[in-house]
Amino acid sequence: MRKIIQPEMRHKHIYLTQGIVYDSQEITGGEIRDLHISLLTPYGIRSTDKKKLPCVVWVCGGAWRGGKERAAEMLPELLYLAENGYIVAAVEYRILKEAVFPAQIQDVLTGVRFLKTNADKYGIDPERIGIMGSSAGGHLTLLAANNDGQFDTDKYPGVNSIVKCAVDFYGIADLEEVYHFNLKRIDERIRQGRSADPHSFPECELLGDLPDNVPELAKKAGGINGINVKTCPVLVMHGDSDRTVNIGQSELYYNAMTQQEKEISYYVIHGADHGSNEFFQEEVHQIVLGFLNKKL
Repeated sequence: MRKIIQPEMRHKHIYLTQGIVYDSQEITGGEIRDLHISLLTPYGIRSTDKKKLPCVVWVCGGAWRGGKERAAEMLPELLYLAENGYIVAAVEYRILKEAVFPAQIQDVLTGVRFLKTNADKYGIDPERIGIMGSSAGGHLTLLAANNDGQFDTDKYPGVNSIVKCAVDFYGIADLEEVYHFNLKRIDERIRQGRSADPHSFPECELLGDLPDNVPELAKKAGGINGINVKTCPVLVMHGDSDRTVNIGQSELYYNAMTQQEKEISYYVIHGADHGSNEFFQEEVHQIVLGFLNKKL
């Protein structure tokens, strides 16, 4: 059988590029580890189309343990962004046991500066870069949203790490509050199946100590404490049945942003648990796209 067809052009050809080294950093034990970025790029950037596209930096979750092997695992769920004209950049960061805070946010913001420095190479509009993350990645996203420069390093000098907008899925806004909430759950025997030793809590491993012992560092590590005039517009989504990061984190952040008259859109996903299927539905995609389209 021979047949000629002319498909309707509804889908864009998306390329995945992996293994892009954006920095090399020392980790615990003295080893030097390369940090990578993976890109989802619409077809046009690989053709004669020279139009620069907005970029969304993706920061993965996983209790700050996912910034290596899991850094790009969510890219299949982010195809809808590439199909709608966004370059998606999944950024690795040093994980627990490799480095303590603020190494993680320093890595993410170094990745932002790398993308701006190499914007022409990758077809990125450096003035239209946003950031998005879930859980621990949401925590780093909220820190990045403050655009205060305090976590910038001397890598890629003369290039800022400013992002135009941020999307936080069920992230942590206040490490001190999380720590005391988890202590309470231990006391109430709610945190079954997990260690009762506070030193093993991910937020404590991140800081390298109990928050009460390093209060200044713990405060610095909470995006809620750094909200300022430069903080960009933020979209927050959190499930009201989240058993991992209590929705109270997003409530606190929403109230803080509102009190400081900063732009925030907050959606409570009824019945959703931590990273459950509700977050990957078309209705949520359209909310995210609507926000990004307005801000980028």
